Amino acid sequence: MMRRFSAPAKVNLYLRIVGRRGDGYHLLESGMTFFPWFDHLEVGCVGEGITLFCQPEVTVSSEDNLVYRAARLLQRKAGIVQGAQLRLTKVIPHGAGLGGGSSDAATALLALNRLWGLDWPVWKLCELGLELGADIPFFLGGGSARVGGVGDVLAPYPECPQLELVVVYPDLALATASVYRGVTPQMIATGFQRGLEPVQGWVFQNDLEQVARGLTPVIGTVCMMLRDLGASVTLMSGSGSAVFGVFDHAAQALRAGQAIAGEQPSWKIQQGRTFNVHPFDLEWQPGI
Repeated sequence: MMRRFSAPAKVNLYLRIVGRRGDGYHLLESGMTFFPWFDHLEVGCVGEGITLFCQPEVTVSSEDNLVYRAARLLQRKAGIVQGAQLRLTKVIPHGAGLGGGSSDAATALLALNRLWGLDWPVWKLCELGLELGADIPFFLGGGSARVGGVGDVLAPYPECPQLELVVVYPDLALATASVYRGVTPQMIATGFQRGLEPVQGWVFQNDLEQVARGLTPVIGTVCMMLRDLGASVTLMSGSGSAVFGVFDHAAQALRAGQAIAGEQPSWKIQQGRTFNVHPFDLEWQPGI
């Protein structure tokens, strides 16, 4: 029997690059929370082997998909032969900085950990997830978090605000590696855009936005459109190219999202309120 789970998107309310390791990985500080834009993953056990059907496809082959790689890695590390059937429906835009692939992989790890009866603790799953992607430990952690290191250091974020957002993906994917390659040692040394003024009591900042705008100028266009429609602040999420605008009221956010959709029908737009608890345990229903 297949069980169905929702894998949420994330947004970065702030993202600061604070250093670089000797192996080239950047060190960051970020505040991350969930946004109601969902992929959907169906998971079931089979005798052996792992199969993944993804619609629409986002990788050249299913073996390249993070969901398949996560399932295969967990199977190998746990030393089991039992297999899984996986069906992934993609809704979160790919290459948007919203963590869709990482969220899918984390959901697969959580589901298979229970379905296969492994009962691994979260910290052990996080170690596994980090082998596949820096954002996966966040999605395994269960709630909004302050994230440090290369994504491997998680701390509670109890004061994380819940915000009315419009998230806009301008139909143009950005490769994370390309954005990070544009971060120079001088940028890190000078501290990017420090000392920003708070909005609604919070400082919204993304050190990668400057680089991403140079690669994809439409990001600046999206920010301007959101501000013209009443957003009190705009910010790129993660390494882009999705941008969110913060609005005072849900009705105002809804009108803004509809206005942009009418002007740019090929863009993907989602309006909603951020939330602080991952839905996995709410959806898990043993015995069904």
